[in-house]
Amino acid sequence: MLFNSFSYLLFLWTVYVLFWTWRNQRSWRHTLLLVASYWFYGQAHWAYTSLLALSTFTDFTAGLKIDRALQSDDKAAAKRWLGVSLVVNLGLLATFKYFDFFVASAEEALAGFGVADVSLWRLDVLLPVGISFYTFQTLSYTIDIYKGTMRATTSLLDFAVFVAFFPQLVAGPIVRAVDFMPQLEAPPKLVPERVSSGLFQILRGMTKKLLMADMLGAHLVDRAFADASSLGELSAPALLLATYAYALQLYGDFAGYSDIAIGSARLLGFELRKNFDAPFKSASLEEFWSRWHISMSSWFTDYVYIGLGGSRVGLWRACRNAVVAWTLVGLWHGAAWTFVLWGLYHGVWLVIARLFRLLLPGGRFPQNAFFTVLGVFFTFHIVAFSMILFRCSDIESFTAALAALGNWSGAELPKIPWQITAILVLGYLTHLMPDRWLTAMENAWARSPAVAQGVVVATAIVLFFALRPPGLTPFVYFQF
Repeated sequence: MLFNSFSYLLFLWTVYVLFWTWRNQRSWRHTLLLVASYWFYGQAHWAYTSLLALSTFTDFTAGLKIDRALQSDDKAAAKRWLGVSLVVNLGLLATFKYFDFFVASAEEALAGFGVADVSLWRLDVLLPVGISFYTFQTLSYTIDIYKGTMRATTSLLDFAVFVAFFPQLVAGPIVRAVDFMPQLEAPPKLVPERVSSGLFQILRGMTKKLLMADMLGAHLVDRAFADASSLGELSAPALLLATYAYALQLYGDFAGYSDIAIGSARLLGFELRKNFDAPFKSASLEEFWSRWHISMSSWFTDYVYIGLGGSRVGLWRACRNAVVAWTLVGLWHGAAWTFVLWGLYHGVWLVIARLFRLLLPGGRFPQNAFFTVLGVFFTFHIVAFSMILFRCSDIESFTAALAALGNWSGAELPKIPWQITAILVLGYLTHLMPDRWLTAMENAWARSPAVAQGVVVATAIVLFFALRPPGLTPFVYFQF
């Protein structure tokens, strides 16, 4: 079930009414959330709900065992049960997401050594939706217990709700148990201001997805990046235009999903962390990763980069840790060498930025408007170039894109509808507008009467579904 569908809005409304009807009956409302979440996930593929259940039971058991082992000062047992959690979760992820990729890579490697006509066995199964997200979510639970950050829950129902909570189940934000579990303990309170804020978040997300991301994708990006052939026909300005459009499309699509997820959770009395914070305003690559897909980048920072020693192990080992962590970030995004190279690219640039800062007085650029604008411009284009690699389906397509970047002969921009040009311009202008303007908009929305908010929501729904491209366009991050 897609967030950008009428069926989701009906589903959310039904869950909302039942949840608040049973707000004083904890077991009923938590059972409702669990059943609704499994039903929501099952719409993609019912068989894969078994994987969700397996992760849930494995990490619930492992969490209890780790907690008890630590309380009895048996660190060896705690480490063994953490190993069980890691093996099961990463094993599922490796099997369903990466097995066929590594088999295909092995076949190509053998062919390169002259071993022809090799056909190794493959799974050939569909990728379970959201497996990268809920796998890392459950892993954070057992790791945090092992690190002593939190205690294990004794309620299987509560833990199952945490793992399967439908607003963020299939594409994040990646929620950590230390933030979510206490919210299950506290009795929910139906606060009109929070409901109003949740509706505002959902409207923001729908606008980003349906009126920006889907429009740019259907009328510009998808045509330009269709395959190596279409990329090879582009001039450099045309590819740059398509790249700028893709950067905005990807942001609108994923940030839109996150906004809808956060708003949906807020309607049910839960608060999820912000996942995007105007990332194209970033004046450095480090700042970009503190604003883009925050839940994922912070996960890899806390559990991989710091786990490897972080910055405490000397300059060169810290640089190595950054490259390793961000290469894994790339692999997390997808089973393709383009994603691996994309992650490696960001890791290397983070190292370059770190080394360059050592040459600057005080380790940073002067704090003035000129260097801020220069930093934003440079950072955006470092990121935008990486998005060409991110968007290309294979190395052949990326090679064609690189060739197009060098094609300035007879360069001209493609003809696109003026409405798409307007969306592109307005998309970046609204993204770069001062934060206080968005705060003022949300405050004005909160002060408006409930009837007026209802009229706006109803009107927006009609406009969204009338203006969007034909059909339902899945969210980009569903493939991860």
